[in-house]
Amino acid sequence: MTYILKPTEVAEAYFAAVRAKDIDAFVALFAEDASYIMPNGSEYRGTAQIREVQTGVFAHGAPFPTPLSMTASEGGIAVEVEAKLSDGASRFTANIYKLNEAGKIQRLSVYIKTG
Repeated sequence: MTYILKPTEVAEAYFAAVRAKDIDAFVALFAEDASYIMPNGSEYRGTAQIREVQTGVFAHGAPFPTPLSMTASEGGIAVEVEAKLSDGASRFTANIYKLNEAGKIQRLSVYIKTG
C-alpha cells in the first residue's frame, strides 16, 4: 500500500488544525465515511457529522493539544497527547488513527487518561 501522507504527517496536520481551530483543514483530513469516536464514547460518522461536532468543540474553546509521543505503522498511528484546557489544567489522551489507502483518517478513537 502506498500512502499520500505518512501517518506522522497526518497526525501533525490534525494537531495543527485543532490548534488553529481551522475546521476546513480539520475535516479535510477525514475520509468521507470516516468514524470519529470521542472520549465519552459518542461516535460521529461522515464528514458532515464530524464537521458539526468539531465546530461546536472549536466554538467552546477547544483544548490546545501537544503530542507527547507517536507510534506509527503503515496505515495508522497512536499518539499520546497533553491538551491544555482553557482553565490551565491539562488533560491526557491517546488518539488512535486508522488511515485509508488515500492517507485520510478512516477512524479516529480518542481515549482519555483517568486516575
